[in-house]
Amino acid sequence: MKNWPFRCFVASVLVIFLSPVVADTVLDTANLNAANLDAVNRARFYDVIDTSRYDMAPASAAMTHKIDALSYALMGAEYVGGRVGEGQLAKYDKDPLSRFDVFDCTTYVETILAGALSVSSAEFESNLQQIRYQNGHVDFVSRNHFPSVDWFRNNQDKLMDITPEVAKGRAAVAKAVIDKSAWYQHLGSDVIHCDSDLSDSCQILLEQLHSEGDVFRAEPAFLPYVPLTALYDGEDNQPNMALLDRIPSGSVISMVRPNWALKDYIGTNMNVSHQALAIRKEGVLFLRHASQRYKKVIDENFAEYFAQYSPASSLKGFNVHVLRH
Repeated sequence: MKNWPFRCFVASVLVIFLSPVVADTVLDTANLNAANLDAVNRARFYDVIDTSRYDMAPASAAMTHKIDALSYALMGAEYVGGRVGEGQLAKYDKDPLSRFDVFDCTTYVETILAGALSVSSAEFESNLQQIRYQNGHVDFVSRNHFPSVDWFRNNQDKLMDITPEVAKGRAAVAKAVIDKSAWYQHLGSDVIHCDSDLSDSCQILLEQLHSEGDVFRAEPAFLPYVPLTALYDGEDNQPNMALLDRIPSGSVISMVRPNWALKDYIGTNMNVSHQALAIRKEGVLFLRHASQRYKKVIDENFAEYFAQYSPASSLKGFNVHVLRH
């Protein structure tokens, strides 16, 4: 989901504090650099897809290897929230359908999964659209904005929830009421790339976007998760190695915050705050993700990542999905 309040902050600051000529030059240079990086990363990523040949390996091992290779190809890419949309011809969000120079947590995971499902790079864009949009229909309203009621639900044919198997009887269930209609009312003009927030055309389009939410009703969302209390054993809080061993490399890991209190800010509560991939290297499990904290795609030790959260934190655990293949 887009990080609406902050997505244009840097560009706005540049335009305000630099002369028009200098500002245009800086932004043009940034756009050129982004285009170059997008092309380089895309070529590297597509090469992994097109050269992946694991015909002699078991299907699960082949997919694990492919996810590792694809996700590694984009290591170090910059974290920037909310920079994809439905393309220049879209009614609302005109950001590119796909890009490889910047990612947020979910667009990174979606990109890797689409690549993993692609036999050739020619299939990538179609597979990405199938993951990102309900029934692959490219439209703002059809986009899988919310993990619990959109993303997981609309990708059940591709993803399987194995959280109960990982938790081994210790799974909990997060509940949140997702109010899409109220969320639509909170969307601002940054979504629709208005030249002027006060223009009549901008206000008309924004009103139309708000009205798109009228078809939705608030609904409860339930999501199983592995509690962080199950991830560590004993008084010395050592990682539960048996549990970590049950998490397959290549899994999608979603950080769960039951009934995460965001209603005052975005119109609805949620229960997922971040997404990543689990990658095992030499027997050690890591999270490979587009990190908002480090502003790039990195690996972090799985157990150490979650150890930073205190019992008082709203983050209570994680959900585990794997690709069906």
